Amino acid sequence: MSTQPTEPTTTEPLRKEHRELMVHVEQIRAAARELPDLSPPERDVLVGRITTFVEDTLAPHARSEEEVLYRVIGDILGQPRATEPMVHDHQLIRETAHLLAHTDTNDVRITQELMYRLYGLIVAHFRKEEDLYLPILDAHPDRATEVLGELHVRGDAHARS
Repeated sequence: MSTQPTEPTTTEPLRKEHRELMVHVEQIRAAARELPDLSPPERDVLVGRITTFVEDTLAPHARSEEEVLYRVIGDILGQPRATEPMVHDHQLIRETAHLLAHTDTNDVRITQELMYRLYGLIVAHFRKEEDLYLPILDAHPDRATEVLGELHVRGDAHARS
């Protein structure tokens, strides 16, 4: 992950959320390593867990970022399209998870390749957010508070649904 700021930042709740998500993301890499040693039904279960994590946890997280965090970062930068590469990352992550979900897990090499690709995409994406976007937000504490408030409300609404 990225280097943590030495002082607490306004965006610490976002960094904390990434650390919590990274526990699950690291399991994708571990799963890819152990895949050849698993039975076909165990591989199917593992791939199912990974794709469920992406669909049920990462995808809602990504939608909230796109609608709240990226909108505010675009406003601060004076260029609403500045965050499009990050939205593109989200699309690549979803596409890779979809490919993984529809791959024959008996093809261990391709399944592993997709798992490692998914892991790399997510890690690189989080790193870009933490190294490039969150410092911008930290420099604008009023906007950071706005983002945190909106994300909190969305998180509460998501938890209830």
